[in-house]
Amino acid sequence: MYTVYEGGLVEGRDEFPLLWVVGENVLYLATWGLAAFLLWPVWHLGSLSVLGVAWILLVLVVQTLLKKHNCTGCAYYGKRCHLGWGKLAAWLFERDSGDPATGQRLSLFYILSPPFVLLAGLGYGLLGEPNRLYWAGLGLFVVLNAVTFPVRRSGCSRCKMREVCPGSAART
Repeated sequence: MYTVYEGGLVEGRDEFPLLWVVGENVLYLATWGLAAFLLWPVWHLGSLSVLGVAWILLVLVVQTLLKKHNCTGCAYYGKRCHLGWGKLAAWLFERDSGDPATGQRLSLFYILSPPFVLLAGLGYGLLGEPNRLYWAGLGLFVVLNAVTFPVRRSGCSRCKMREVCPGSAART
């Protein structure tokens, strides 16, 4: 899809260090896991945490679809981008099997989900029965989200695809 970027015509890293990839993914996994922790007590149907389970499913589905629609047409397909998702996309999907416009819409997940989790967490904090661990988790969630965007932007700014990637944080 974007083969012009594979020839080195645009400045950017060919592959990213493994430590960078692991660190950025740990940051995302911690943020998503903390969001599940914060949403877990908010709304139950019997003994089932509706929001907690819905969140986990949403993260899995959106992340899988993002790999298909954003990563299969990328110059890093099959390579280690700053998120390592080019290799994951190559393992899951055929090259150029996604739709970048769909990928761009799915990328809104990174913008819309933190305020939702924060508002739901604050709502439970004010109206429910939170303990100190819950409040600490909510504070950590805010801190992690404050750190996530600059880290992602830093990785995206070193990427060859930064100007055309539907999920790029370098252009914002």
